[in-house]
Amino acid sequence: MQSLPNLQLDQAFNLFNSTYSSLHHMYHYLPGSSFLLRYIKNSYQNDPFRVVLELFLVFFAIKYLLSKKYNIENNDVQLTEEEIDELVDVWQPEPLVPTLSTSDKEILDSVPITVGPPGARQKMRNGKTLVNMAAFNFLGFLGNETLKAGAVRTLRKYGVGSCGPPGFYGTLDVHKLLEKDIANFLGTEDAIVYSQGFSTISSVIPAYAKRGDLIVCDEGANFAIQKGIQISRSNVRYFKHNDMNDLERVLDGILREDLITKRPLTRRFIVVEGLSLNYGDIAPLKKLIEIKHTYKYRIILDESLSFGVLGKRGAGLTDHFNVPVCCTQLYVLCVMPSPLLVASVLAVEKLSIIRDYPAWHTPIPLHYLLF
Repeated sequence: MQSLPNLQLDQAFNLFNSTYSSLHHMYHYLPGSSFLLRYIKNSYQNDPFRVVLELFLVFFAIKYLLSKKYNIENNDVQLTEEEIDELVDVWQPEPLVPTLSTSDKEILDSVPITVGPPGARQKMRNGKTLVNMAAFNFLGFLGNETLKAGAVRTLRKYGVGSCGPPGFYGTLDVHKLLEKDIANFLGTEDAIVYSQGFSTISSVIPAYAKRGDLIVCDEGANFAIQKGIQISRSNVRYFKHNDMNDLERVLDGILREDLITKRPLTRRFIVVEGLSLNYGDIAPLKKLIEIKHTYKYRIILDESLSFGVLGKRGAGLTDHFNVPVCCTQLYVLCVMPSPLLVASVLAVEKLSIIRDYPAWHTPIPLHYLLF
């Protein structure tokens, strides 16, 4: 007679064999079972490491799916009232301003501190007077007493700001007088005063150049010009800074493309600065005008820094090169820098050119636009 342990072992083997036979029999009835079995044999016969790895991943996935779920929000440590009071008593907040070390104090003492209003010649706390080359106030207008007195009188009469857009109730009599004076000074038909310099060139460019138009821009142009070109969504080509030979190379390439692709004629502009913000040199205006007439382009000239600085009258680059403003058929934009005026102007020789554009497309600072 077999012992009890041997009998239980035989029963277990019989159960395993019957189960395996049933599963094997059912497996062969599954569609594609023979293909799957052949694939497993061919894939794993010479790669035992892969078998072990995938078995481990299978067991890990099963264990993860069957493991007990938990919520991390319920794992907070519960403190008693005595423990909370003890922690509050020993807690010391950090100072809002950390204590300065000796090296920090030396660094702060070495930082230059100005005294008085900013100007071209800046007084320092140590008594020295230095040339201020870190501001746009190179004309020294911020410290001009005459301008200060005029600003005080204007503030007392009109208040601070017009509190409204120009087309609604933001235009005052002084704005119209300034527009007339600027137009007379530049020799243009009219001018429009705007409130801020950066927005002028960045809004004038997209007001006249639209999607599909072509802009050829100086690669050293200031950020305001770059932003205006980006907003316009026009096709843009760049030429080397103030390099007229490279400009002609770019224009010749565009002309060849026109002949090959036969694309329709669109508005085309050359965008440059009168006095470069990034380089400090001036644009060769007379050569630009020759190229403009040769290739049939319009010029957008940003005179943000050249107006009030160049020319016998301080009228900018056109005055410096003695170029007749009314005869150039030239777009010119002049943004008044903050040392001279906070406001800016768009002035035009022919108003019929800009009447086709909505009011919200018209530019903003001291710009003049010439045709």
